[in-house]
Amino acid sequence: MLTIEEYISRRKKEDRLNEFNPDERNQNMKNCVDYVFEYFNQYLDFSKMDEKTALNEERLEKYRKAIDRYDINIQEWLMSIYDQYDKQLNRSIVNLLKTDELFLIYDSDSEFRRSSYECYSKLVKKHPYLKNQTEFLFLFIKDYHELVSQPSGRINQIYISDEISEWIEKTWLKHQVNILAFTSDWAHRFYTNEDYWSPKHKIKTNNSWRKYEYDYKQKNNLFNLNSLFTRISEKPFLRGKKQFLEILMMYYWLHDVFGDEDNYWHEYLSKCNIEVNSRNLSG
Repeated sequence: MLTIEEYISRRKKEDRLNEFNPDERNQNMKNCVDYVFEYFNQYLDFSKMDEKTALNEERLEKYRKAIDRYDINIQEWLMSIYDQYDKQLNRSIVNLLKTDELFLIYDSDSEFRRSSYECYSKLVKKHPYLKNQTEFLFLFIKDYHELVSQPSGRINQIYISDEISEWIEKTWLKHQVNILAFTSDWAHRFYTNEDYWSPKHKIKTNNSWRKYEYDYKQKNNLFNLNSLFTRISEKPFLRGKKQFLEILMMYYWLHDVFGDEDNYWHEYLSKCNIEVNSRNLSG
């Protein structure tokens, strides 16, 4: 449930109210008064509020803080479900989205819409209150994608070449797709899922916990990129960028996933005809 300040802020955005426009002063005053009346006469349900205990309010406030990074309308939707059904629905949705290996390069409403339908089909049996709420599910998925794609932290501070950096930046600005987040995620998924590895890239080991290691020094189809690229190559920001994807995956494989005890990164850059310097050698 929103506070009165949050409610007025939301209504202002919906009506695109500009309080600094002198020509709309009288109408703005009327709208603001209406917002207050709406809040107390329609939005608040005092009979329900009276039933809430102090412990329940504390429980709701704790959950609100856990989801405060989402859009305010999404927060309200999640809060209403949590209040009524005691379900933290965002966790269930996010767990499903994390199984989608291509989610981080989605850039169209049709992809997010398809994802919402898939999530709905898997959630509705356990969460029947989701019926007729597919639009909120769609909006949540779009909002979550934007949040997890934001360029921040070490993952977005790497440098390999000017050309690669320019491609990464342009892709983010035009498509809101974080190429670094996607390639890092793929490298980590690839390491933990040996089913992705072709037989030619498997090296038998004596490790008790793992039968094979991945031969990342092969010259072809590293990280099963041939198969992956056929699924994503139609995206305009990926056309002709297969080599760049491999380079970024190799970076994360050596610096974040597997390690680079024999300094292969230096050799690999040379093989890719990328000038080696102090900036792209740092991990």
